[in-house]
Amino acid sequence: MSYTNFDLVEVRSLRPDHKSIYAKRDIAEGSLLGFFDGEARVAELAELEAQKGNDSFFWRQSVHLRIVGSQLLYLIPVSEPDGVDYLNHNCRANTRVEDQLYVYASRDIRAGEELLADYRTFNLVSEDIPCWCPEPRCLI
Repeated sequence: MSYTNFDLVEVRSLRPDHKSIYAKRDIAEGSLLGFFDGEARVAELAELEAQKGNDSFFWRQSVHLRIVGSQLLYLIPVSEPDGVDYLNHNCRANTRVEDQLYVYASRDIRAGEELLADYRTFNLVSEDIPCWCPEPRCLI
């Protein structure tokens, strides 16, 4: 399970099958919100190309670490996702992910705001699905 600073962050259900994280209180720019961890695995990039567009656990929860040759090194949760594992995408993110692992507030965040990251800045292999942000629509 990933580490989450639950003094700053809470998980909320958006609908029965979808969760997100929100600021419990005002958060200062630069605050560490959490970091990802999991079991290290390797995937062939060609196999991932064939899976694009599938709403799978891999695409929802994998943390891409590095591409080496034709392989992606990644982490996958070994326990039930929680906290920063529910960080959702937005082109106008209020968090940033550094070194593929660490989640920081990229600006001051008000209590009650949904915490969002731009997946394009840290996913090394795009799923190539249109995002749900307002215009312009990107591929994540």
